[in-house]
Amino acid sequence: MKVFITYEYFLPAYKAGGPIQSLNNMVQCFAGQPGYEFYIYCSDKDLDGSALNVKRDEWVSFLPNTKVYYRSEENKEKFRDILNAVKPDVLFVNGLFSKQYSIIPLQTKTKAQKILSVRGMLHPGALSQKSFKKKLFITGLKLTGVHKRIIFHATADEEAAFIKKTFGNRVKTLVVANLPKAITAPKPLAKQPGMLQLVSVALISPMKNILLVLNALKQCRNHITYDIYGPVKDEAYWEECQATIRSLPSNVKVHYKGPVPPEQVTAALNNYHAFILPSKSENFGHAIYEALASGKPVITSHYTPWNGLATSNAGYNVSVEDVNEMSIAIDALASVNNDAYTAISNAAAAYAGSRINISAIMAGYKTMFTH
Repeated sequence: MKVFITYEYFLPAYKAGGPIQSLNNMVQCFAGQPGYEFYIYCSDKDLDGSALNVKRDEWVSFLPNTKVYYRSEENKEKFRDILNAVKPDVLFVNGLFSKQYSIIPLQTKTKAQKILSVRGMLHPGALSQKSFKKKLFITGLKLTGVHKRIIFHATADEEAAFIKKTFGNRVKTLVVANLPKAITAPKPLAKQPGMLQLVSVALISPMKNILLVLNALKQCRNHITYDIYGPVKDEAYWEECQATIRSLPSNVKVHYKGPVPPEQVTAALNNYHAFILPSKSENFGHAIYEALASGKPVITSHYTPWNGLATSNAGYNVSVEDVNEMSIAIDALASVNNDAYTAISNAAAAYAGSRINISAIMAGYKTMFTH
């Protein structure tokens, strides 16, 4: 079984966030599975345009059964020729709005089964960003009729509903969840009441809603240290965040730590009591999962797969607009003592473990690739 994967970014690129981790986790899980070969076709740059330190325009070994083709902008070879040389059984297109890595692959004639993984891009919150351009692409896809000849991959039932709402109820859709990486929770950090070490790992953009956290911190009564990791995707938004940081009271300290490579995220999380990310849309939220699996209670929105946190004593789901609700949730975690925090930490790890069945997800991918 040969699976040809297209997505604009792949390791060592990491600033584009979740889809890179989803694809990496998938090929890692298949590394020991006989009969599967993966070919990943991507660009030679990261999200910010920085060049990757890789061999370009040739197949590079990534895992024993996985090769990566880092395409340079100067490359004149046609995608069709690269695809036909591999002769894949499956063309697995990731993302919707890239000409080179979505549109051209979807329009290329091939005997391979085409699967389109929308990667959260049809969530109303995601579509609201640069909406005109996205609507043009979706309209074009419908006009060509491509959507009638492919399989759509959704990572949750909610995403499957968004696909059918956009492309019609007759499109073929399969639901297979994202594969996370395996994490063992460390011993919980010591916790004093009235103190909280808080962290976010995310792209800095309106979608991730960091500004809501900063505005909520103005109202917090406890001593909070808040560290922010991640590349700045929207400079104007980050300037607004920085202005708010400068206005925070003395009991709150905020530090911007810059981007963090994915292999260092889990180690970074271990230095904090809790994770916070009130995203307006998350297809999966790898950093949220890693935090929970590491025993860190999470404060997030209702627009992620990680709901029912308060019921599980694993954190809080809050509004994406209500500053008061956010500040109350932060202060609630800050106020707990060491024993209570240890119980919450253990509950967070248990919650993460209860939501993921690696074997079942692997079976889902095998079924999808042979559908």
